[in-house]
Amino acid sequence: MAGINLDFPEIIFIKRLDGTGYGFFYSTMAQFQNAAHGFIAPIKERIEKESQDHKELPMSPEELTLKASINSLEKVFEPNWNDQEGIDGTRCVAASCVAETKWIDEIPSAIVIEQAGDEITIREGFEFMEHPGYPLAVVIGSKQDGGGLCTFFDAPSEFKQVATKAPTENTWMPQLIYRLYSKTPSIMTGIPVPSETGKGVGVECNAYTLNRKGQLIERRRRS
Repeated sequence: MAGINLDFPEIIFIKRLDGTGYGFFYSTMAQFQNAAHGFIAPIKERIEKESQDHKELPMSPEELTLKASINSLEKVFEPNWNDQEGIDGTRCVAASCVAETKWIDEIPSAIVIEQAGDEITIREGFEFMEHPGYPLAVVIGSKQDGGGLCTFFDAPSEFKQVATKAPTENTWMPQLIYRLYSKTPSIMTGIPVPSETGKGVGVECNAYTLNRKGQLIERRRRS
């Protein structure tokens, strides 16, 4: 899928220093705006009321809403944050951060919100426009469902180190991808699905590309 000249981001990543975080997909402008509006709307209403009461605010409404969005997102980077319980709320706050950021040109197709020292930065996810042959991001979820928890890998050796370890309750998707594919695009998704036999659970893997077509090559199976 190509993300060219869209007015909304196709995916927003929230990346922690330890390589964990989220990957949220947005298929339409309405979907992106609804997510952002869910967090921004009550804040804007409060700002408008305060501006009427005080006649003047120390910052512009846009700066205040962006600051409020970033302040709320800081909780996601705290050690005691519950990733699973926080998915829906984080998705809305991430969209609001991007919506309130002033972009020089169009909103990028891929955006990364990450830690940089003690600060949180919002930038274009330029690295996801390239495809080095291994997944830079592995998202537990599907594009149709809006994404979810994500694990990031900055180097092929980093991916291999995790993918060749025994699976755990929280880390099993990289192992599956490594076993199935010798080459992948920069973004891979996977979601548990009922098996065809009705017994147990399988996994549906999908490759997601932005701008350029990445290759998805299966490993040769031993006969």
